[in-house]
Amino acid sequence: MTYKLKWKRRKSVNILKSFVASTILLTPVSEIFAQQDTAKTVLLETAKVTWVRPSGELPFAGTTINRSVIENSSGNGSINNLLELVPSMVTSSDAGTGIGNTSLRIRGIDHTRINTTINGIELNDAESQGTWFVNLPSFGNYVDNFSLQRGVGTSTNGAAAFGASMDFSTLSPSSRPFAEFSSAAGSFNTFKNSVALSSGLIKNRFAFTAAYTNLQSDGYIDRSSANLNSMFITGEYRLLNKEDQDFGTLSFNILHGAEKTGLAWDGVPSEMLETNHTYNGCGIYYDDDGNVQYYDNETDNYKQTHYQLFYKKIFRKEKMDKLVEITVNAGLHLTRGIGYYEQYKDDEKFSDYGLSDFATENDTLKRTDLVTRKYLDNYFYGFVFNVSQRFYSKNDFVSKVTWDIGGSLNRYDGDHYGEIVWMQYGGNVPPFDQWYFNRAHKTQGNIYGKISYRPIKKMLIYGDLQYRRIDYTIDGMDDNLADITQEYDWNFVNPKVGISYQFGNKHKQDVYFSFAISHREPTRSDIVDAPAGNKPTAERLYDFEVGFNHTSRKFAFNVNAYYMNYKDQLVLTGQINDMGDAIMVNVAQSYRTGIEVVSAYRPTKFFTWKINGTFSLNKIQDYKHYVDDYDNWGAQIVEELGTTDISFSPGIIAGNEFIFTPLKRFNISLLTKFAGKQYLDNASDDHHAIKPYSFTNLQLSYLFEFKERTKLSLFFQVNNIFNMRYESGGWLYRYVEGGAEYHDDGYYSQAGINFMGGVTVKIR
Repeated sequence: MTYKLKWKRRKSVNILKSFVASTILLTPVSEIFAQQDTAKTVLLETAKVTWVRPSGELPFAGTTINRSVIENSSGNGSINNLLELVPSMVTSSDAGTGIGNTSLRIRGIDHTRINTTINGIELNDAESQGTWFVNLPSFGNYVDNFSLQRGVGTSTNGAAAFGASMDFSTLSPSSRPFAEFSSAAGSFNTFKNSVALSSGLIKNRFAFTAAYTNLQSDGYIDRSSANLNSMFITGEYRLLNKEDQDFGTLSFNILHGAEKTGLAWDGVPSEMLETNHTYNGCGIYYDDDGNVQYYDNETDNYKQTHYQLFYKKIFRKEKMDKLVEITVNAGLHLTRGIGYYEQYKDDEKFSDYGLSDFATENDTLKRTDLVTRKYLDNYFYGFVFNVSQRFYSKNDFVSKVTWDIGGSLNRYDGDHYGEIVWMQYGGNVPPFDQWYFNRAHKTQGNIYGKISYRPIKKMLIYGDLQYRRIDYTIDGMDDNLADITQEYDWNFVNPKVGISYQFGNKHKQDVYFSFAISHREPTRSDIVDAPAGNKPTAERLYDFEVGFNHTSRKFAFNVNAYYMNYKDQLVLTGQINDMGDAIMVNVAQSYRTGIEVVSAYRPTKFFTWKINGTFSLNKIQDYKHYVDDYDNWGAQIVEELGTTDISFSPGIIAGNEFIFTPLKRFNISLLTKFAGKQYLDNASDDHHAIKPYSFTNLQLSYLFEFKERTKLSLFFQVNNIFNMRYESGGWLYRYVEGGAEYHDDGYYSQAGINFMGGVTVKIR
């Protein structure tokens, strides 16, 4: 679903380029000067919004993953398989397999603070600011390339980048017709089947591709099954007149996802980790005889469809010894989402649902069992644009000046409501009775300008300024029957500057430095759950990055140091509001600082070694921790702990991958990931922490080609080959009762050794 309304108390990577690669799809400049403007048999140029990624020489640390690596990492279709390759990244999964609800963190920063776009269109939910890939099942099947900037990075559309930016470019239509069929099976009754068809280029103007995928799995965790369906349609149309004069390109994308997953977000209590690693408390209730039962339909059900329409036009003009090139991108988008999660509620008060107590002949009942559905029903739509200009020298074909102007204007309209599906003692309450309803509207716009200047051939100076405005209103009643009507507006100015310098002749080497400021508004939960009179304020980040790159024929190396200083960062402290719900509060000062090392070594054509590591400190200064005091109901115990570690922020994250190609079309990959200790809250208590863990995945793939028209590829993947028992996420709630401290917790257990294998046939 777009975001979880949980019990609020329980809450081939291209390392050889160390920066984010450019995706401005231009004809090579040397060819532009040489060729005539009469070519009419070229393939359709992509019209996707390609301005979201910076040039590969800009002073920002990042990663780019191309299509060939994505295909080799597809596995069970989980986006986690792709993201595990990214430095400073850790992922987790409710079901323990990567299928279904997943989460990710970069440098310890969660997905609500990572700006994510698809073809330049914002993917983050407007209210929760999170990115839920479960709404786009098997999304990796449709991704052409992926780029990530760590830190604030350059300005882009969507939510403010408060730690990282990710952009996914989807596949373009093929210039040749084809049919592709794929089938795979694996552990936990996992089955994945997909089909794709392409028209090829029709009359040198139009092409489209369509694909459908179904993915089913029982999951590793009890009752965490998933039934996921996805569809992808893309098309491009080249605008030509009778004289074949180019007026630009139109393209469209439709991405549809429908998911039904078993709820597993409660995790495994710490006292059960050794005895029942697959335990799932979601859906548990007690029958009239006191026996434990589980509700079969404790599920998340959501459908989301993305519609994207783009126009792109490139203008080129020669001026003496220079080429001036202007690229215009514009896009319209609409995202439609609707769905619910269903839960069994045991022994609930009628009054909590605005209902009268139930009268019988002999008694008046104040409580009942019931089944509820909480709905999200929303639309997200808007406009994005970008104009960029580049000046190239005819002598060395290097752009001396590059500037971009772009922005977006988006609107979110979302309804939140709950229905009572069934009641043990319902009386006159009709089925699907609605007990709360509220509506939210969020309008957000941004405009930015970027410029890079090369005073000398080896030096690049970069500047970037973004203005962002948000208007947000909530009107109505929440699920606890509280009136949450309120209105906000924020105005943010986000500047960024940087410089890079290349040196060395035989090998490419460069150093870079950047500084950026970013702001972020509170999420819906931050606002709604805040105690009266203590509304959260916007957060501010000062991000310093400095790095060094070395690239030679066989070896590449990047080291990047960062210091991210936060003002008023929102963190989970254990404090609760007057309804007893856990809340996020601002802490005045906190920081993240660390060193990231990324390298690749290819001594021979058949072997590549990639390794990366992040070593960091993540601290809150003058931290106050709140513990619920049941002995004095409504009060809390305040603990002043000084400097503590930020929760879910491992001090060490490391990855290692060996890639063997013993035969031309035979690939073997051995990937190991390690994450250090992570605290469940900000108290730095070793008794409440996720232990350091590591896992190793092995993948083999082989491609057969028959007469250049038919390709058959096989893959087999063994995940966690050493059968390591580990947990990758969790939650914690502390309270004091009878003068002693107690806690509730849950850990997200991940699967031991498991398998997946499949075959793909492509016919041209």
